[in-house]
Amino acid sequence: MKTRKQWKVHRSAIEREDGQQRWDEAYQFLLHCMMENREKALGEKTHEEEQEGQDGSCTLCPCLNHTATTGSDH
Repeated sequence: MKTRKQWKVHRSAIEREDGQQRWDEAYQFLLHCMMENREKALGEKTHEEEQEGQDGSCTLCPCLNHTATTGSDH
C-alpha cells in the first residue's frame, strides 16, 4: 500500500514596482466581468455587443483594401 506524500505550501509577498498598477488592472478586470454578468442577467446588451452592432453597417476605408501581391512581406 502506497502512502500519500504530504505537501507543504509556502507563500510570500514580493514587492514589485508595478504592484499598484497590477492590482488596479485586476480590480478593473473584475469590475468589467461583474458588469457584463449583470447586463446579461438583466437581458441588456453588453458594451461589446453594442459596438459590434454599430460597426456592422460601417463601410470599409479604401486604404484597407489593398490588392494582393506575389512578393513576401518580410
